[in-house]
Amino acid sequence: MKQIFFILAIIMLASCGHRQEKQDTTIDNNPKQQLKRLFANWLNNEIAQGYLWASDSCYGSWLEDHNFNGTIDEMWGVPADSSYYHYSYADINDDGKIDLLVTFTPEQCDGGNASMWTQIAVLIISENETYKTIASLGDGMFSSIGADSSGFIWYDSIGVNKIYGTFYNFLENDGHCCPSIEKPVIITYDTKEVVFIGD
Repeated sequence: MKQIFFILAIIMLASCGHRQEKQDTTIDNNPKQQLKRLFANWLNNEIAQGYLWASDSCYGSWLEDHNFNGTIDEMWGVPADSSYYHYSYADINDDGKIDLLVTFTPEQCDGGNASMWTQIAVLIISENETYKTIASLGDGMFSSIGADSSGFIWYDSIGVNKIYGTFYNFLENDGHCCPSIEKPVIITYDTKEVVFIGD
């Protein structure tokens, strides 16, 4: 009887192991999961290089616990809540492979609200059988596109050869919360042409 129980236990363990292996393979073949992993790698590298701070080390209590003697002015942290990341998938360069745009507003480590109009945009795009990452801090990937330089573009999503966004501009008497100018825009990916919708 003990032998039968032992054999059944081995069969069940082998079956579980096989099922897990099959699941992992399925995940590896999922392009959205692959792209999310590439974004996570980029984010971890930014933290390792000190360009961003991990979500658990951006605030005063962590600094006190770790005897941090520096200043946290203008230091950005990654959001702890995953709902603050916006993912948009499309084949932007029309090569048959899905690409990813991730946008988020970084946490402001000193607890202020100056970062509310800071967007980090990361584009992970297929090129020559691999993926490359295009990213810049601040006002995004195309800061020199020739749009009204007194304003900025907040990126929303991607489509085939298109990046959709919103152009904002603060006039002289606008409060920090409320820019007077807000216009939807489409940026053509290959030419970087900006089209203001409704003009």
